[in-house]
Amino acid sequence: MSISNVMSRSLVSASSSIKMARMQNAVKRQMEGHAGVLKAEIKQDKGKSPEKEKELEETEKKAAEVKESTMNALSEMNNNLKEAAKEDLAETRAEKAAEKKKAEKAAEKKKAEKEKQEEARRTNVDEQAESADEETTVAANADQSDPTAVVAEGATINIVSEGITPSSGAGSSIGVKLDLKA
Repeated sequence: MSISNVMSRSLVSASSSIKMARMQNAVKRQMEGHAGVLKAEIKQDKGKSPEKEKELEETEKKAAEVKESTMNALSEMNNNLKEAAKEDLAETRAEKAAEKKKAEKAAEKKKAEKEKQEEARRTNVDEQAESADEETTVAANADQSDPTAVVAEGATINIVSEGITPSSGAGSSIGVKLDLKA
């Protein structure tokens, strides 16, 4: 299964967001470390350094802002990935539906072709049956009207009393004439 364009863009964006979050987390840890150093210095000075207390307050505030910013970015990335997954699922379902419809059309076309071939076969069999019926009728009529008619393999041969003229080229009458009707 391939990844849709929406999902691939979201994954690239998520990768960038994670890298940014790692950098922000490193900055936050550095600020927290600096805040720890300031707390230790303030404790040693026994609260006599208001500049360090102000710097500690600002450092802790910045660390909290970085943490909040990181959390917001990760939350937004998570929401984007969820939305991309929904869109990807919808796209996959649409593709599957299109493939199913295409397969159904192909099956219908194949069925129609098969029915057409079957109809052609039936028509051919019916024509052959009609032809055989006509030959039988002609032979039956020939038998009734002319006692000298003979039917052989679907062809009617009328025996004429004047003689037979062979088609091989003898040219003279043998005594009985055949009139072949196919």
